[in-house]
Amino acid sequence: MEAYEKKIISHPAKSNLPFSPAVGCGPFVFISGSVGRDPASGEIAKGDVGSQTRRTMQNIAVHLQKAGSGFQHALKATIFITDMSLYADMNAAYGSFFSGDPPARSCVEVSRLPDPDALVEIELIALHP
Repeated sequence: MEAYEKKIISHPAKSNLPFSPAVGCGPFVFISGSVGRDPASGEIAKGDVGSQTRRTMQNIAVHLQKAGSGFQHALKATIFITDMSLYADMNAAYGSFFSGDPPARSCVEVSRLPDPDALVEIELIALHP
């Protein structure tokens, strides 16, 4: 059996947060739950859930790129949404990031997210080619 080593790909914006936004291990990249905040300004994407979903996916893309991966290598996504009536708009924005076969996915409604301004949070597992 091959031994794999954990590699931190991205560190949290604030050093006091007890998680890593992106971790690689063997052929996999694990992206922690991400929301639609601009990493430079810290502002949540303005507008609707579609805007927040696009910003979230852009944030995930940065982590994937750092790992040498991309959305074409995505295997599984989990989406947390605060109101299932927003599903169609979130789904349209999310789907625009996949030109080929999309990954497996779960989507669940939650009463709230750790970021009080977020309408959606997405985590992703991808291959590290």
